[in-house]
Amino acid sequence: MKTVTSMHARDLPAGADHVGELMESLAGEPDRLWPAERWPGTPLELDRRLEVGSSGGHGVIRYSVEEHEPGRTVVFRFEPGSGLEGIHRLDVEPLSGESTRLVHTLEAEVTGMLVPLSSALLAMHDTLIEDLLDRAELATSGRVARQAPMPRWMRAMNAVEARLLARDAGRPDRLTRSLGVAVPAALTGIAAVHAAWALGWRWPGGSDQAFAERVIGSGEVPPEWATWAVAGLLAAAAGMVRATATGSGSALLRAGSWTVAGVLLARGAGGLAASTAGGLEGVYARLDVAVYSPLCLALGAGAALVSERTSVGGARVTASEPVV
Repeated sequence: MKTVTSMHARDLPAGADHVGELMESLAGEPDRLWPAERWPGTPLELDRRLEVGSSGGHGVIRYSVEEHEPGRTVVFRFEPGSGLEGIHRLDVEPLSGESTRLVHTLEAEVTGMLVPLSSALLAMHDTLIEDLLDRAELATSGRVARQAPMPRWMRAMNAVEARLLARDAGRPDRLTRSLGVAVPAALTGIAAVHAAWALGWRWPGGSDQAFAERVIGSGEVPPEWATWAVAGLLAAAAGMVRATATGSGSALLRAGSWTVAGVLLARGAGGLAASTAGGLEGVYARLDVAVYSPLCLALGAGAALVSERTSVGGARVTASEPVV
């Protein structure tokens, strides 16, 4: 278990009633506050708009409305079993004159399979909330003084999501089927490459040392059993994602598909951070930034979309059917 806390605030040149109207538009049509343009795959959805008892969430994060004072406060509590225990909230705080502070607060414990991803999830959360505050600033002042920065790996994930969603707009079943074939096929291919490495294939590189420097980042080839183990895990991951995509998998297999997505996303984000922090010294770091980490991010995003867009029975998950 890991505790995460985060607070973001923005002073806006508008009265509290105006800012409160922006908050009340959340999950509505139109939603004037949620930054959907930069986060196309994580729209905020609630089954009964903004009222106590309404449930939904954004992306894989599920929660329900616990408290609501129209135009002033909304408190969301994370759903049990979601990997987060606690609340996040928005508060509209009147200041002197025609000025208002919009505050978002997160207070939660990260549990279970989300603990290894807590740093990446918090970074994504902080960027998303700053984007939300940018939207509020634009709506109240007509401009944004300085748009919140977004790391390259986060931009890459969102760009992949946007392409996939734009290509299959209005046809979610086709997108799920496409990803349900492409992601397992890629994972199976990578598993086959690992099996070939365990049998002695030394591409890329040719020699043991050159191979290890390009694939591991060191001059030592890992034990044969370890390479076989990775090949087996990749093959199992392919099976989990495929079973989830077809709706034939059990709840346990679907949880495994979420785990596959989390591990791949963590590997991709962590690899990019570590390799770029080292100044891209060495052939492995350059290959990691150019190939390995982006591939992990793409496959992780694909596995996450398959998991989010399907249920055990094969139906599309909607806001009225929260994942718990």
